[in-house]
Amino acid sequence: MNKQDSTGEKFCKLIDIIKLLRSPEGCPWDRKQTIATFRPYLLEETHELLEALENDNPAEVKEELGDLLFQIGFINCLYEEKNFFSIEDVLQSIIDKMIRRHPHVFAGREFHSYEEMRKNWAVVKEKENNHKKNKPSSIDVPKSLPALIRGQKVSSRAARTGFNWIEGASILERLQKDLQSLAKDVSNGDKTKIEHTLGSILFMLVNFAREYDINSEECLKQTVNQFVSRFDRLEERIATNTPQAADKIDTKIMQKLWEETQDKS
Repeated sequence: MNKQDSTGEKFCKLIDIIKLLRSPEGCPWDRKQTIATFRPYLLEETHELLEALENDNPAEVKEELGDLLFQIGFINCLYEEKNFFSIEDVLQSIIDKMIRRHPHVFAGREFHSYEEMRKNWAVVKEKENNHKKNKPSSIDVPKSLPALIRGQKVSSRAARTGFNWIEGASILERLQKDLQSLAKDVSNGDKTKIEHTLGSILFMLVNFAREYDINSEECLKQTVNQFVSRFDRLEERIATNTPQAADKIDTKIMQKLWEETQDKS
């Protein structure tokens, strides 16, 4: 038996385990799951895999990939029970799609540049969307994505169509105007306008990140991680230098201790 046969058998065994769990002889918890109740688990497992990748821990990545494969197989089983499609249909669909989108690998087509290849990818994807009953827009991006990621993807896709709402230096000029507007909204105590203006500022910053090929989600994540690390050091200093709990310390003392953590950030 070669490795490919062994891998296929293991995949089939996983699917059989899921079907057993869903059967009358299976697990009560698994049997009561529905498409609606199972969605949050998929999101949770996806984030756990992302964290394992960020930690660069192969053992964790292996385990989380297995968990995610289980989630995918389970969701497929829910649809297969309703006779919508089978796991074979899912696999054939992605096989066909990858072959279709890579003519330079599977059909002998030659591209003279990366840009030409990328444009062909977009053309093929557009043809695929044209066959869908509910055709997505050119900038359609899942609403379930974190807002920063979705904002940058929407901005990037809009730019690919030739539309560039606002560019580099102009963003900074617009940002200054919106910051002035925000100050006015805060002064007036108008929460609705504050939310609107703040949203506009955040989206402009996302566009600015895209212009300079910066991942806004990763950028904010790094800064938040740095803040958490620095705050942990602040709490250590408070525990060492003051007898009071953090919420009982004078603001000026707290600020002084915070500044003392700056050098190690």
